[in-house]
Amino acid sequence: MFVKRFGKMKRLMDQAGEGGEGGGGSDDAAAKAAADAAAAAKATADAAAAAKAAEDAAKGGKGGPTDEEARLLKENMKRKEDLKTANEALTKAQAQLKAFDGIDPEAVRKLLAEQKTAEEKGLEAKGDWDRLKTRMAEEHTRTLTEQTTKLTAAEQKLQEALNTINELSIGTLFGQSKFIADELTLTPAKAKMIYASHFDLEEGKVVGYDKPRGSAGRTAQVDAYGNPVDFETAMKKIIEADPEKDYLMKSKMKPGAGSDSKKMDVKPQPGEKSGLDKITAGLKDLKLPV
Repeated sequence: MFVKRFGKMKRLMDQAGEGGEGGGGSDDAAAKAAADAAAAAKATADAAAAAKAAEDAAKGGKGGPTDEEARLLKENMKRKEDLKTANEALTKAQAQLKAFDGIDPEAVRKLLAEQKTAEEKGLEAKGDWDRLKTRMAEEHTRTLTEQTTKLTAAEQKLQEALNTINELSIGTLFGQSKFIADELTLTPAKAKMIYASHFDLEEGKVVGYDKPRGSAGRTAQVDAYGNPVDFETAMKKIIEADPEKDYLMKSKMKPGAGSDSKKMDVKPQPGEKSGLDKITAGLKDLKLPV
């Protein structure tokens, strides 16, 4: 439309120019009319150019949008993209909500609250159980310590009782021994100091051994049937096996009759201790008075 008007105005201007050259008498009026026509034509041309640019922009033509139009177009495109993203999120959320159809939110909250309370009570109960186990362990330790102390004391008393029994049993046998009194040069007390460790009290019976208590290869003195022999017999065997038995046995010869039997006062060989010296040394090792 603007193009058509612009063409019409241009034709009028051309006609006006031609008339001025032929009339000659109205030059001022013609010039004014030409100027007005030129101004109107320029305004019309500007309007037509703007309209053409708008039409090109609307039709995607070569004429580009202005900066403001470009900004508005960009904002519009962003809003469309945001709206698309929001619609996709909404669709996804609606699909997820379908899984909760028929579920009462209040009932779910109540169930979660009850579960939390049960867990807290369980933790409290566990704490009580831990404290109970600690108390039980402490009580067990205390009881065990008391029992160990009592057992140690009982064992000590038992050992004292056994020592007393040994003293009464084995010690009495040394004091009552006819063999020691009649055959040995040792008194019963000294014989007990030297040979008491050769005897043990087993199942209420005194059993004699060939070696002192704690020696390797210690063997009980038994008869032909394997039964422990009595104290007197065991004592005789022990003395007979002693390397210094000749110094321990009393002489059977009468005084003045003459005998080559060894006596306690027989002088030992050079560098050799007498039997009495050996006995005395043994008694000193026991830290007992001779």
